[in-house]
Amino acid sequence: MTVPSQPTSLPADLSITLPTGETIRHILLGSPGGIRQTIHLLHNLKYVEPSQWSPLIDIPDHQLILTPDQGDVISILMKRL
Repeated sequence: MTVPSQPTSLPADLSITLPTGETIRHILLGSPGGIRQTIHLLHNLKYVEPSQWSPLIDIPDHQLILTPDQGDVISILMKRL
């Protein structure tokens, strides 16, 4: 198994301040192995503890509906593991 290289710096502008109490909802969608690998990668990057993720959830009938809050937008990253 090849271990993905870790970025040397974050591409985001970290000088931007978010409103107090801002909540970002992360959604991982993929195979169980791919999701577990990503959770461990985010942990290794010291972003989030694995225990903070929900258990893996099956998607009934291969359908998924997301309900955004008013004003929400979405950004999607597709990365080959």
